[in-house]
Amino acid sequence: MHILDTGPIFKFLTTDCVPQLIAALGNNVIHVPQAVEFEIIDTPKRRKQFARAAEVWPRYPARFKSVLSDEPTDELRACCSKVLGLDFDTMYASRKDRGENMAILHGVLLARGGARVILVCDEEAGTAKIRQQSSALRMQQVQGHHVPGGQIQHADTLTLLRWAIEAGAFESQAAFLKKYRAMADLDEALPRDVKSTGLTGRPPWPPVSS
Repeated sequence: MHILDTGPIFKFLTTDCVPQLIAALGNNVIHVPQAVEFEIIDTPKRRKQFARAAEVWPRYPARFKSVLSDEPTDELRACCSKVLGLDFDTMYASRKDRGENMAILHGVLLARGGARVILVCDEEAGTAKIRQQSSALRMQQVQGHHVPGGQIQHADTLTLLRWAIEAGAFESQAAFLKKYRAMADLDEALPRDVKSTGLTGRPPWPPVSS
């Protein structure tokens, strides 16, 4: 299952790339915590470049969208304390990194329960936490701590774009480049030079037919 932080969602929704996002996820459901959904609607009030995302999100096909409850269960509280070193209520009361933190907490709990989770996050700090938790889960399984066979993987916007290209979701490389430039203009998360990403090569694009 795919759990997304706000940043990658902003890139695709703001540039009207919903079909590409769905294709990148293999026509699977996009899972977001309530905190991320709040950020999708609220952040554009202050950062106008994301206004389109707030308009598109309510129209994102319902069959491909699931919002995870952030109700503070005992499991979420304990996970927050152990994984983030923070009291849940204190963490949730602050808007800073709340969506990112909740995506990680949901992902960790679901993976501990046996789910194969792909956490999609662009932020450096969040990425480091995801990789740390992925390694910790594998170590627990190796040591035989009776943890079900769940898994945590990390992906980011560049990963999603690669998957969308491989799925044939862009009609041409020119169309992809136009969307990439629009995404890169939104913030500093994507390299300005698309060639440095490897996304213009073959693969991920299919070989030129002779």
